[in-house]
Amino acid sequence: MFGRRKRGRILELCADERRLLTSAMLSFRNKLLAGGKPTEDVNELLIRLMK
Repeated sequence: MFGRRKRGRILELCADERRLLTSAMLSFRNKLLAGGKPTEDVNELLIRLMK
C-alpha cells in the first residue's frame, strides 16, 4: 500500500575521509560477526564504498 521511495544519496569524500569511513565500517562489521549478527547491509555499503 505505502511503497518506500528509493532515494539516492551521493557523498563526496576526500581520500582521508574515505579511508576513515572504510576502517570504521570494517570494525563495525567485525563487531557484528563476533556477536553472530547478520552483516549483509554493512557488506553492501562496503562494496559501494570501495568501488
